[in-house]
Amino acid sequence: MDDDGDGDDALAARRCESNASMRSIDYLVRGERVKTNARLRAFAETEVCRKMLRDENYASWARRKGRALRKEIAEAMVTCAFIREELVAMDGSARGEKSIVVFDLCSGKGLTSSVCAETLGKNCEVIMVDSDRKMKLTHLDSERQVVHFALDVYDEALDEMMARARASGARVVVCGVHLCGDLSRRSIELWSKYGDILVLSPCCLVREVRSQKRPHGTFGYGLPEVATRIGGDSYDLWNKLLFAHVPTHVGPFFARVIKRQAVVEDMLTEKNRFIICRRCEDVSVERCEVAVARASV
Repeated sequence: MDDDGDGDDALAARRCESNASMRSIDYLVRGERVKTNARLRAFAETEVCRKMLRDENYASWARRKGRALRKEIAEAMVTCAFIREELVAMDGSARGEKSIVVFDLCSGKGLTSSVCAETLGKNCEVIMVDSDRKMKLTHLDSERQVVHFALDVYDEALDEMMARARASGARVVVCGVHLCGDLSRRSIELWSKYGDILVLSPCCLVREVRSQKRPHGTFGYGLPEVATRIGGDSYDLWNKLLFAHVPTHVGPFFARVIKRQAVVEDMLTEKNRFIICRRCEDVSVERCEVAVARASV
């Protein structure tokens, strides 16, 4: 990484001279993994990485345990790459004139949010949604486009925020990285109501509890037993069930949905499946009436 003249990169290099002062981010940018993993290599060229190296607001990220840091970086880079692909498919550009609102569900400390804000440009607003009120989020002081809301994803306030974003005419992106249990189903539900793009990486299955203790219905319960009975992999079945749960059409005018699944080999985790969906242009009432009239001739 070149010294930009302000001495910050030189300071980072001096820190690395003593193992006692080396942080996880220093090891990462100087190590071998950044050369062999495309996701880490791409991250090393981002402004977010530079902030980790020299911005004290990012100190907690810079010192995050090496394996956890690499994993979160890979997840963030993959997620943002999928979002960019879908925006290009919709608008011809990931940094077009249309404003973008990204809802990062169960965001944790929000590395995906920071990378999205940089990747998608000045017209992008990123809303971190996570119910944990105890997280250290000082790095957000250096992220003007990212805001955090301490909300449960089932809270009606989130529905209201998404509805406002959609009514504003912005592209609404819903993303969730390694969402546990029913949270994956909930992300699909929210996207089908308000979103243009969904990028979802499911994690563990719903936790098996008695029927009277299931707060959000029966979706996904009993899947481990089914997997055992048929000799399948429960994580694979969970992803297939969620993929099938994505509707083929959404909205009042039945906009068509394009959906796909992807397995990302360089994710640095075995839970490397993604569900990617895009809402196509709504079919207006007028167009429907024209189509019906033509069909009746």
